[in-house]
Amino acid sequence: MEGTLDRFANQIRAAIAALDLVPTELIDLDEPKPNIPADLVLPCFRAGKALGRNPAQLANEIANAITIPPESLLGSVQASGPFLNFHLNPRRVVEEVIHEIATAQERYGNDDLGKQQCVIVEYSSPNIARRMHIGHLRSTIIGQSINNILTALGYATISDNHLGDWGTQFGGLIYAYKTWGFKPELEHDPIEAMIELYSRFNTASTDDPTLKDEARAWFKRLEDGDEEARSLWRWMVELTLEEFQETYARLNVRFDHAYGESFYEPLLDEVVDEAISKGVARVEESGAVSVSFDDKLPSYLIRKTDGGTLYQTRDVAGAIFRWREWHPVRNIYVVGQEQTLHFQQVFETLRRMGYTEIGNNSLHVSHGHFVPPSGSRFSMRRGNVIFLEEVLDEAVARARQVVDEKNPDLPADERMAIAEAVGVGAVSYNDLYQDPKRNITFEWDRMLSFTGNAAPYLQMMHARCCSILREAGVRSLPRSGETTSLFDNLPPADLGLLDSEQEVALVKQLGRLPSFLRRAGEQYAPYIVAEWLYQSARTFARFYDDLSVLNASSAELRNARLHLVAATAQALRNGLGLLSIKAPERM
Repeated sequence: MEGTLDRFANQIRAAIAALDLVPTELIDLDEPKPNIPADLVLPCFRAGKALGRNPAQLANEIANAITIPPESLLGSVQASGPFLNFHLNPRRVVEEVIHEIATAQERYGNDDLGKQQCVIVEYSSPNIARRMHIGHLRSTIIGQSINNILTALGYATISDNHLGDWGTQFGGLIYAYKTWGFKPELEHDPIEAMIELYSRFNTASTDDPTLKDEARAWFKRLEDGDEEARSLWRWMVELTLEEFQETYARLNVRFDHAYGESFYEPLLDEVVDEAISKGVARVEESGAVSVSFDDKLPSYLIRKTDGGTLYQTRDVAGAIFRWREWHPVRNIYVVGQEQTLHFQQVFETLRRMGYTEIGNNSLHVSHGHFVPPSGSRFSMRRGNVIFLEEVLDEAVARARQVVDEKNPDLPADERMAIAEAVGVGAVSYNDLYQDPKRNITFEWDRMLSFTGNAAPYLQMMHARCCSILREAGVRSLPRSGETTSLFDNLPPADLGLLDSEQEVALVKQLGRLPSFLRRAGEQYAPYIVAEWLYQSARTFARFYDDLSVLNASSAELRNARLHLVAATAQALRNGLGLLSIKAPERM
């Protein structure tokens, strides 16, 4: 969908092309630098060089010759040395952007550029029989946001949770359960019970190595389809998924599939044999099977001496399965940056096996990690793991203190719902507004700030918009689970009255969402949406501080500003939704 500011750029290109002075391919429109008073700029260096013209003279000639139609979004153009500065027609942009938002509503900002081509996004991927820890957060919320963004851009996305649900550890866990069972006091907390059982098994097997043989025997039964082993394994998977789903629901995270490692197990022998037959892999004297890349990449084992497979084997099989099943134009893995070599090996293996298209279409979107103040990564192996639920609970508890102070008269259940939205949103946004490749840490005061670049500030600006609409009598507070239009009860308005600097600046900022969304999709970068959100919230705050809506100088101006407030609320809500962050109407 072409947005208002896209039409503005296209009208500029058409007006310049009509002069027959510069070929269309040399019209390099760009965003102005912060200190340049313009809406778009055209540097004339490239065109001047190609045409053998002085860039400043060319810019001046275009500025003097250009014709602006009366109803154009283009208001004016000036030459400034070798640059052309283009300005929007304030009245036209106000009318068109607000109309565009009111018409599209929850779809405002969306595009159909994906043409429903298939894109697969894999993210989260925790291990069964383990609690999700803080290390899982980044993949989970970055992946969900990328999935949201690509869906909004018209791609047919398929989200997949590649669960760690297979391996010899399940043999040890089954043996431990059969031997010791759950402690009665842990029956209400099955994951904690499984963690304790596995820890007990590891301790016992250190003293008695024969227990590892017992574990291998149980895993062999599991691989062979033994009914008892399979039943216990499925039970453990289901118990874990129930807890995972509670966490995913809090984070507003969803999956189309949860194809874990076990799903690909029946395909692995075929994949290894195919790699051998195509000369991509070779059998070593030890019986192991390896893949070598000459000097391009380090070699790796695709099958171990004992016949076991590795992560690369399963990812190669998974990519081939996805190619045969869906033919995606992009196969995205949102995984920590320490897996960079792993995915380079997987993608190159696919290409060498003849799966060139899926190899080339696969992409590793890497991210850094959460780090404690000391600078070392959280690690399960060091025993200083921080569980994700604990982080979310702490954020919600801190948010609840603020909500209780600000709104002591609200019902307790509503205060809890607001605190949940604010606390969880703060944790998510703390990750998403930053470059994913950076390592990041928790700074509770900044994360939960109602005045800075943090989710509570963005949510508060949205809630303030909704509060204005309620005070104006044009909106009621929706019931739980109810979705109502922000525009249904607005009075007719002359949007041309919105001509102040603050009003026009806010409209222009709202109008930038489509281009920011496209850029976020091109770069697989949710922080670009977060950047738009913060800029929009700040621009609305300036409008709110400087101009009155409810006490405007006339009823007509009041009505026009109500339309602007509703458009702001809708745009902020859409932006937050792209990041899977809730937008409360009251805070």
